[in-house]
Amino acid sequence: MYQSGNDSHSDIWLLPMQTGLFRRPGKPIRLTNGPLPYSLPIPSRNGKQIFVLGTKQRGELVRYDMKSHAFVPFLAGISATDPTFSRDGKWVAYLSYPEHTVWRSRIDGTERLQLTFLPMNARFPAISPDGTKVAFHTAKNELFVVDMQGGQQQKISDNAFFASWSPDGNYLFYKVASAPYGSQIADLRTGKSSAVPSSDGTSGGYWLSENSVMAHNAQGTKFLVFNLKKQQWADIPGISGDIGNFDPSSDNKYLYYTTEGADPKVFRYRFADHQIETITSLKDIHRVINYQATQINVAPDGSPIFTRDTGYQEVFALNLRWP
Repeated sequence: MYQSGNDSHSDIWLLPMQTGLFRRPGKPIRLTNGPLPYSLPIPSRNGKQIFVLGTKQRGELVRYDMKSHAFVPFLAGISATDPTFSRDGKWVAYLSYPEHTVWRSRIDGTERLQLTFLPMNARFPAISPDGTKVAFHTAKNELFVVDMQGGQQQKISDNAFFASWSPDGNYLFYKVASAPYGSQIADLRTGKSSAVPSSDGTSGGYWLSENSVMAHNAQGTKFLVFNLKKQQWADIPGISGDIGNFDPSSDNKYLYYTTEGADPKVFRYRFADHQIETITSLKDIHRVINYQATQINVAPDGSPIFTRDTGYQEVFALNLRWP
């Protein structure tokens, strides 16, 4: 017996085994067919049952209100992750959870429009500076751009993830999905890409200004800035530790980031004078783990956004009747 599928849809199957020389296994037998993803099948000792784990995946989008010091629903607490905002703060794009389809709407949740559809598994949307396009990558590490009004996606790369727009909207800075895992910059006007020197081993990345991009080191202990004119990397001073995920503010004056460990926290770093502010502890908020990690995003008003895990897991017993 085995499970087959992905995080959002997984079922349990049996494979009849034929004993003896030169005998092949029989045809697989499906034991479950939703509505929950089922995983981790274990047989009972008497062989009459199989115990499986059923998982209901749901999240609640919340933001940390800096005035009330409390987590409050964002976009009415929809089940979504990775919200990204237009420069004027009027539009938002996000991923539905757990389906991983890209949607966009106004900041108040109206005028919702679905931009990608299953079986495409989308990740990390990013709205262009002029608010007309959304970049995203897929579980297959394909990088696409789609119009905010919908339509056909434009493929940028077959080997990329986590893209960030240049301030003028002409370029995408992204990570290469295969070894040596460096970074590249794609010119959307010409379709050509160029490697970022000495970017091997860096992780994540954002376009900070016209002449600089940033990432963190592979160990997740510090941030780095690459000067596009000087073609040099330099450490961002003042930040160190067990870094989780990060997101710059919309005006790129601040860097919001989380730490890992027994008492994870949210910090805000000011680029101008390297001052670090502790915003809040995340110890008591159970966050969705998406792509093996938890995310942080920043609303136009500067409040950090997370996805609270409101799903559940239950153990089910499947009664079997053997032929």
